[in-house]
Parts: sequence; structure tokens; C-alpha cells
Amino acid sequence: MVSLLSCQLSAEQLRISVPCASALTCILNSLVTARPSTQAEIWEALEKTNAVASTISAILNYNCDTHPLNYMTEMISVLRCILWIWPSSRYHVWSNCNLMAKLAQYCLRAESTVAAKIIKLYAALALCGNGAMVLLTSEELIVKICDLMGKSQPNIARIEALKLCQVLLRSSRAYNQLMTSHYLPVVQGIIDAMSEVDEKSLVTEACRTALLALRYSGNHHRCFWSNSIDEVLYKILAGSCSSEHQAHKIGCHGELFNKDSKGITNPYVWDILGYLAVHCNKEYVSLRKQQNSFLQALISCACSLSTDLTQKISSVKFSREEREPALRAVLMMLLSPSQYILSEASSKFLEVVLPLGDGYMSVLMSSLESNVTRNLTASFDCVKIMTSLMNLACLVIAQANHSLNKRNAIGVLSTIIKECLHNRLYITRLNSASHLQFCSDGGSCCYLTEEWEGENVILFYGLTVLYNVLRRVSFFCIHCKKNLDAGIVCHDCREYYNESFIRVLEHALCQNISPGPKSYIAHIMSLFGPCGFPSKLGGKMRSALCDNELVDLELLLADGESLSAHAAILSARCPKLLPSGKSRASDGKMTDEWSRRSLYHVRMSDRVDSHALKKILEYAYTGFVTVDADIVKPVKTLAKYCHLTSLQDMLQKEQPRWNSDCLRYDLTAAVEPAEDSFSDIILEAQSNDKMDCHHGSCELSTPHVHSHKIVLSMSCDYLRALFQSGMHESFAEAIRVPVGREALDKLVQWFYSGELPRIPLDCRWKNMSAEEQLSHLKSYAELSSLAEFWFLEGVKEESIEVVTCLNSSTNASLEFISFAAKLGQWELVDAAISSVAHLYPRLRDSGQLEQLDEDLLNMLRAEYVRYSQQRGGS
Repeated sequence: MVSLLSCQLSAEQLRISVPCASALTCILNSLVTARPSTQAEIWEALEKTNAVASTISAILNYNCDTHPLNYMTEMISVLRCILWIWPSSRYHVWSNCNLMAKLAQYCLRAESTVAAKIIKLYAALALCGNGAMVLLTSEELIVKICDLMGKSQPNIARIEALKLCQVLLRSSRAYNQLMTSHYLPVVQGIIDAMSEVDEKSLVTEACRTALLALRYSGNHHRCFWSNSIDEVLYKILAGSCSSEHQAHKIGCHGELFNKDSKGITNPYVWDILGYLAVHCNKEYVSLRKQQNSFLQALISCACSLSTDLTQKISSVKFSREEREPALRAVLMMLLSPSQYILSEASSKFLEVVLPLGDGYMSVLMSSLESNVTRNLTASFDCVKIMTSLMNLACLVIAQANHSLNKRNAIGVLSTIIKECLHNRLYITRLNSASHLQFCSDGGSCCYLTEEWEGENVILFYGLTVLYNVLRRVSFFCIHCKKNLDAGIVCHDCREYYNESFIRVLEHALCQNISPGPKSYIAHIMSLFGPCGFPSKLGGKMRSALCDNELVDLELLLADGESLSAHAAILSARCPKLLPSGKSRASDGKMTDEWSRRSLYHVRMSDRVDSHALKKILEYAYTGFVTVDADIVKPVKTLAKYCHLTSLQDMLQKEQPRWNSDCLRYDLTAAVEPAEDSFSDIILEAQSNDKMDCHHGSCELSTPHVHSHKIVLSMSCDYLRALFQSGMHESFAEAIRVPVGREALDKLVQWFYSGELPRIPLDCRWKNMSAEEQLSHLKSYAELSSLAEFWFLEGVKEESIEVVTCLNSSTNASLEFISFAAKLGQWELVDAAISSVAHLYPRLRDSGQLEQLDEDLLNMLRAEYVRYSQQRGGS
């Protein structure tokens, strides 16, 4: 049926094409939840009949004078269904400039109902990260979307506009662009829709949009508060007839909820309240200081619903799916930077819990202990563990003088975290918060979104509890005769903290885990001395601290002592320690007749402690430093002056800032064009291309990069030996690198970030021509060859990992195999052959293998035989 109907989409007779499009839309809508195998079969049928091309052609050829309106709207509906279900179809729409221009023209000029259909199509298109960015390039279109959310529009148009915003806000890149430039009309549209409390569908979509908009901090939070978001949330729960007088009289046990309001919007209210709280500051709450009764009522009710105890005394019964968002909101309020919200949430939460005395905390700990000490082959009650950890986190944060058995708690929490890191304890928030399932209605592609808490929320909550238990504990070490607030745990302190667990955390800190858990692990480690995020590149740069040959900066202390440093590293990692532009001009001087490097001096304040400054330099150079208890205060003061916020927060035992990125060691800022980049060497590509340089008076026209000897020499033994050789090359202004322009750019990024840039396997890459793909791939073969000559550790291995994308274009794959073989990069050849071996029969039958020489052909044939044997065995 799909094949027959889609064949008629290009029919010139409208009485055939329009009803066929309508019928096809009905069928495709029913396939959203079909099995993947069924969807694959349908997509094959659509491809064979060129359904996407037919609908695009129909929309482009539409003429309002000769075609009825329903011709265009039906084609738009069909195309929307296809885009929503099959990600590979989206590229052909957003990359078609004529189509995007015509759709925008219709959307801007058409009536609301037609515009709503186009907006619905845009929502499906924006599921592709690249498609979302294309949509956001049109300023007029974004204004139109915001206008469709307004009060004067019909509800169907407002709902579709809100749904489009939801999809856009799921992409981090699109989120930043939308909320930076257009947050005022977006927030106003959301608030207006949330205020229509009698329109349940509209309110639900508005709440979903608000939830996504509030995940990150920014100016839009102030806008939500100034639009009385707390009052709006209160009225969603209590009904439109609620008033401030009623809010003053609200109790803690369910009176806020009436029979009509209890429903799907309630969990969103708590999630929104949580994000408002965790990103709030004193200024935002002061906007509502005259009417804090609404906020107080919301806080009171959230605390009331947050524990299992309230079920017994509340007249309204709530399911786990409704209690979890309220409990999470309480935890986020207790982590709020706003002292007002923190104190209100603490007092209200303790009002609920304290009547039980110490027994409630004991019940939680017993529940956790019984779950994690059972046989590992038994199944864990992950939901119960998660709930207990969330409650325990709230108790530990709210009650400073809690009676928790610290030694026992640390042991239990350590076990939980170990089990999580070994993936034996695992649960996502989607499994316990069904209202968030809307986020996976359509298949996203071409962008990665990573939740700050991570997928495994048990790990996040376990680390949250552990950090808040430890940061209020002063372990006294009998062996060391000192407190262990900050200082490495000694051998005799193992009864308080398992040394092997510290190694587990150290290992986890170097792994690729979500930002939230990683931040809490770093903050836990900082309680015992080590501060920061270790990295491979930072480890290499540690040697630069002792390098006296390439120093170009002297930090002069009041006691006459001086510390040597490198301006290039500090320009990227700690620019506050650099001399001002004026002192650079007056204090720079030649060190000798051979060197062109200037030596700058910076006189430090009398209050700067030399030991603290050494620690700051170590942190700037490596991203990781151990701070002993006796110098925490001066290091903390200096970190504040140097704007090293992450280090300062760790030393002050502050909570990790919600949705903050883990500080990544990166020196790429040092190679960006600036008034003084402190560059002392130029890397020149082996290329005849032309390039305009923006570095001062540089006259080189061939592709090149202004670099720094100290950075290059720490990662490359060959260059370090060259710079120290005393030969002509060690004083040359430029070094010719035997690679092309693209390879040079990737090489510089590796030197300054520690990682080779990867090819994004998105729709752009998959739709490139073989020539374009080969151009990108050749640079990795060149770098692999250079790595052998220059002793670049890890470059060859990273280049090999890149070739896993080869099977997306067989022509590029075969040419790349020949190119890598000519360079003698047989590891790359083996990896490339392995990635395309399964295509051998097709390549043989098409005659494409004729371009390979006999040796390479034999290698491919042998790999195909191995592949066939493994497949047959499995």
C-alpha cells in the first residue's frame, strides 16, 4: 500500500495525488511505534518510489493560483511523517535551500492553521541537529514562531509552536542560539500558555517547554521570575481561582491539590520548580519579595510530598511517578545558590522529617544497606535505592548536625558507588519519571545531548550524599595528629575511608562519564587534597614547570624570590598572571643575540604567598594539584584573584554548580589571533594553497599556524630535540611540516587540546561525495605517517579509530586504502579493510576492486573470508 500510494505523489492529476497523500499520512502516523524491522521495510519502499523527492517537488511547484491549498498542506503532512520517523530523510530537506526558502515564505504569510502545519514539519526537521541550526539562521522565522505562541493565536498554532521550541531546546547548540537572542518572547509565550490553566493540552506543552528552557542558567531565568513564574505554577496546581490570600493559608499535606488539577502537569511543576531553584540567585528572588507566599506554598507542598511518610497522613494519594519529581525538586532547592530558597526548603523539609526523630535516617540507611549487601547475583531494587539516596541527600544537606553513623554510611555509599561504576546498579530517570517520555517520541540525530546528572541517577545521588557527608566531617588522624579536612589519607586512616575506593574514584575521574558525577567525584577527591580534573595533556605539561630553557616570564615576589613561567600556557590557563599590555611594551627585552624571545616581569603583591603561587602555577600547567591543609587559605585567596572558579569552589567545599561543565584541559586559546600571542615558532604546511594571516605583521601566504615551542616540545620528542640542538633549525622562525593544510590544522589541535578532532558521523558526512570524504580521510593517514617520524605518542592510534567511518562510502574507502598503503601505514590499511570487508561481493561485482593492486586485493579477500567464517559461526 505504501509503495502504491507514494508512486502517486507525483501524479499531475490532483484528484489522485491529494487523497493518496492523505491516505499515506494516515498509514505513516500509525508506524511511529512500529517495530524497527517494519519501519526499515517501509523506508525501503519509500526510497524506491522517491517519496521524499516527490513531496519536495510538489511543495516547490505549488502555486496558489493553480493549486488548491489542501494540495500543499497534504504534501507537508506526508513529508512531516517521513521526517519524524526516518532520520536519513532530513538532510535532503534542510540542505535544499529553495525548499527551505519557500517553506519560510509560506509560514510567514499563511494563516495560522497553515503555518501550524509548517511548524509541525519544522519540528520533525529540527530533530536533526544540523536541521535545527539551519532553521535558527532565519531571524524572521524565529520571530514568527514566537508570535505563534502568543495569546491572540488559536490554540492549535500555539501548541505546535511550543512543540517546535521543545525540539529546538533539546539540542545544546540550538538551545544556546535561541535562548541567547530570543529568550524574552520565548519566555513570554511560555508564561502566557502556562497561565491558561483551563486549557490542559496547552498548559502541558507549555510546561514541557519551560522544563527544557530552564535546564541551563542564563538571563531567561530572571525573565521567568519577573513574569511571576511561582504564581503561575501555584495556579496550575491549585486552580485559576486561587489567590495570594489562599497561598498564605496553605498547609503541608495536600490541600493545595484539588480534584481537577491533579494530573499530568503536576510532575512538570516540580521539575520546573527544581530548575528555577538550582539556578536561582538572590537577585531573582528579590523580584518576587513582595509575593513570596506563592513560592513558600510550593516549597511547603514539595517537601510534604517528598517522603513516603506523607502518604500516611495526606488525604491525597500520590504515585511514585508523582513523588519522584517533588523529591528531586526538594533536593535541587537544597542545592540552590539562593539562601532564601535553601533556608525555606530546609525548614519545611525538616518539619516533615523531624517528628520521626533519628529513626527515619536509620530506616533509610537500613534500606540501603540491605539492598547493597545482598548477593550480587540477586536483583537490586534500584527504584528503592534511588529514593532512599534522594531522601538521605536531603536530610544530610538540610540537617547540619545529623546523627548519621558516618563510618557505616561511608562504607555503604562506597559499595553503592562501586556497584554503579561496574554497571551492576543502574537506573535512568526516564524509568522513574514517566512524564519525561515525550523526549523520545521522535528519533533525534546529528547531535549529542548529555544530561548533567548522567543516565545512571543512582551514581549521581550516591556521590551527592557521600560528598555532603564528608564535607561536614573532620576526621582526626591519630597517626598524623591532625584533622583530615584537606590532606591525603594516611595509611592508618583506612578505617574511616577505604583507600582502594579512592583509587576507584581516581580511575573514574579519568573516564568519559557525565559532567554531574564527574564534578562530584572531583569535589570528593578535593576533600583529601587532590583538586582538579587530571588529563593526559596536563600530565605532559607538568614537565614544562621545570623547563628553564624556554621561559619568557618571571613572577617576582616581595621576598626577592622569583618563579619562572611560560606566557603561552598562562595566556590560555591563567591570564590574570600575565603582565599588562603596557608592561609588556616597556619590560620586554632580548635574552641574547640568537634568541628572539622576550622576557617579561610581573611584580606580585606583598600578600602573595610563594607556596600558594607555586600551587596556582601547578594547577594552571597541569589542571590538577594537591593542596595540603596548611596552605588551603592562601591558595583559595589566590585562586579567587586569578578567576580559577573551579579550584576556588573545591577549596571552599562548595557544591558543584548544577549543569556546569567539567573543566577541560585545553590550550587552544593560545593559538587564537591576539595582540600578543607569545608565539615563537611557525608551523608551515606542505601546500600551495593561499592563506590570509591575522597575526600582526606576518607576511606568509602559505597555510601555517603560529605556535609555541614549549607546547610543541612537551608532546613531541623530535621537536624538543630540534629546539635544543643548537643547530640552524632551532633558531628558525618556521618549520616546514610534511603534511597538507587539513592535517596541519588537526595536528595543532592535538598539540593544544590533547585530542585529534574526529569526523562527525552525521548526515553531512554521510551525504558528502567520495572526493570530499577522501580529502578529510587523507589527513589522518598523513598524520599517522608523521607520528612515526616525529614520535607523536597516540596520534597513530587515534587515526586508526577514525577509519571506522569508512563503510559510509565505498569509493572513498578503496581510494583511502591505496593512499595509506603508499605511505606505508599498514595499520590504517588493515583497519580500513576490516571496515569494508563485508562489502567485498558487491565491490567485486561492480568492478570497483580493479583500482586496488594485487597485494591489497588479497588482503581484502582474506579479511572477507574471516568475516564470513565469524558470521557463519555466530
